[in-house]
Amino acid sequence: MSISPSRERGRSRRRSCSRRPSSISIQETVKPAPTRFRALRMDEAQIATIKNRKVREFYEHQNEMVDRFLEVDHIIESLERGENPLENITNEVEDEESGIANGSSEPLLAKPNLRKSHSSTIVHLAINLSMLANVVLFVTKVVTAYVSNSISILASAFETLLDLLSNAIIWYTIRVIKHEDYYGYPIGKSRMEPLGIVIFAVITTTSFTQVLITSAERLMDPDNSSEVIDLSFASIAVLVANIIIKAILWLWCRSIKGSSSVQALAQDHENDVVFNIAATICPLVGIWTKLGWIDPVGGILLSIYIIYEWMAVLLDNIRRLSGRAATIDDIKQLTYMAYRFSSQIEAIETVRAYYVGDKLFVEVDIVMPPDMLVHIAHDIAEALQNALELMENVERAFVHIDYNTTHTHEHTQAF
Repeated sequence: MSISPSRERGRSRRRSCSRRPSSISIQETVKPAPTRFRALRMDEAQIATIKNRKVREFYEHQNEMVDRFLEVDHIIESLERGENPLENITNEVEDEESGIANGSSEPLLAKPNLRKSHSSTIVHLAINLSMLANVVLFVTKVVTAYVSNSISILASAFETLLDLLSNAIIWYTIRVIKHEDYYGYPIGKSRMEPLGIVIFAVITTTSFTQVLITSAERLMDPDNSSEVIDLSFASIAVLVANIIIKAILWLWCRSIKGSSSVQALAQDHENDVVFNIAATICPLVGIWTKLGWIDPVGGILLSIYIIYEWMAVLLDNIRRLSGRAATIDDIKQLTYMAYRFSSQIEAIETVRAYYVGDKLFVEVDIVMPPDMLVHIAHDIAEALQNALELMENVERAFVHIDYNTTHTHEHTQAF
């Protein structure tokens, strides 16, 4: 039976927590939480009533930071008790759902990590259903475009063909990631997923540039722009059905967290909803007004929209794959983890984090007492490394020990 990378990574992390005595040896040195962060959360319903957008965004961001600090508190306190933080998260979520189901206004236990990933089964189901839907929609759109002679519907059919290609790329990258090769890929193949998205984004933007050129040529040719468009009631019904199916897939995929591939599919389905609505409206308006140029104009606008959307996805994934720095909120959360972890840490010199795909590589430099025994300093640093790697947004962490802060930067060639 194959195991997803995220599940296998979770199992390896569970092994690291259970086998390392260093996580338990620091129980006496954990710093207490500076405040009860859960009490600082504002109720979502109360936030929704705030009319000022900036004030509302402030409290939404504050809730997000509270959730981040609660995640750290949960990991620290679980390790302090000698428990497995990942198993406790699952239990707490189940207890919270049980408490709410029984009518409790507050969850029975705190839910520190609100960004919990979904299982690989749901991810694969979303990918497979998206591929099946795209096959059906592509066939119906090709037939409708051929019958109606509409370039907007043809562009929509072409976009669905690209959806099939994107599903194939994502399906292939997921299969590649599942086959582990520790010696060939010592840190795993998780970056294959955003790399596949980059490839698809390049293909999409290039293809729709050609659609844009074709639509412009048709618009500038009086003979072609005046061609009659014919949409029957059955064709309109097919286009409306496409919109409904894509809207359902979009809302479902958007709710699935923890996979950049499924999130890319969600954005693709969202694009399809907009695309299909425009591809339906433009021919209908052209028929109603008897203006043939409206259809190629619709093709141009749709092409520009898709190119703009996927260029944003392309640039974001390129920045992440090329080592873009973590956000300020990420740094705050990581620093809080290092701060709380042990009172024997005299100072936190550097916290550096950068993307390697969807998650972060973290480098933390801590200062320990000069007279501390090597094995004690090692155990604290390694336990901190394990704790950092338990965080949802961390792929791998490295902890460096020093005995003072009066030295030059490590890796000076990077500065």
